[in-house]
Amino acid sequence: MNHTGAAALRTRLDQLGELPTLPHVVQKLASTIGRPNVSAEEIGGLIEKDQVLSAKVLRLANSPFYGFPARIASVGHAVVILGLNVVKGLTLCATAFDMMKDAGMDQLWRHSLGVAITAQILGTWKAMKNPEEVFVAGLLHDIGKVVLYVKWADVGARIKAAQRVGDRPLLSIEQELLDLTHADVGGWLAHAWHLPTTLREPMQFHHTPAAAQEAPLHTAIVHVADVLVKGWGCGNPGDDQVPALSRQAWELVGLDEAALDACIAKAAEEFATIDDYL
Repeated sequence: MNHTGAAALRTRLDQLGELPTLPHVVQKLASTIGRPNVSAEEIGGLIEKDQVLSAKVLRLANSPFYGFPARIASVGHAVVILGLNVVKGLTLCATAFDMMKDAGMDQLWRHSLGVAITAQILGTWKAMKNPEEVFVAGLLHDIGKVVLYVKWADVGARIKAAQRVGDRPLLSIEQELLDLTHADVGGWLAHAWHLPTTLREPMQFHHTPAAAQEAPLHTAIVHVADVLVKGWGCGNPGDDQVPALSRQAWELVGLDEAALDACIAKAAEEFATIDDYL
């Protein structure tokens, strides 16, 4: 498929507007959260109208990965503590998890959660102001695969057929067949959902972190976390090949040997709890 194919797929996504399986509350949230002066109570009230979604957001917000000393009892409280963008991201993550689970993609969710945990550890080590943002970016980084392999089953079937012919990374097959990748689709979704640059660029450039212009550290952290988690074999995002590590991203994150060992030990400890969130 050539550039025309990529343009056709972009049109196909634009015509959807939003992923068709997004619940109404998430679509409403996407438009509401971009308004100036929107309040935490308003956002929390919207999410809480969907009891299942609300429970999933609170479950993630109260996960040991964040380590808040007091339990977050309401979505409004979660918005105040975590910030609007993080809670919006968690809402989308909860929805994405349902899509992945319904499609039998539990291992993709496991990988995504592993990347989120590792990114949070790296962000905390770097003393980022809001390491929760890289947690959410890690959860959402492969959301484009839900579109390519679930929503566009015909496209996904072509990619998987090509994958069976030779043992090649999915990314290179996507690029060859479609002239775009799941990361490109993730970037489109981030635009459609009005996500901030700190989430959009890691979603769009986690395989090409040097392309990030406005959130280079966020993107580098998600890239490094993705490579590490792939190497550790936590979950399976569609193939078992470890992607190339960007030297530029590695240097930007700045892990020395002692820090890497500490992050690996912390990640191993956190991974033991992953099944509690699947």
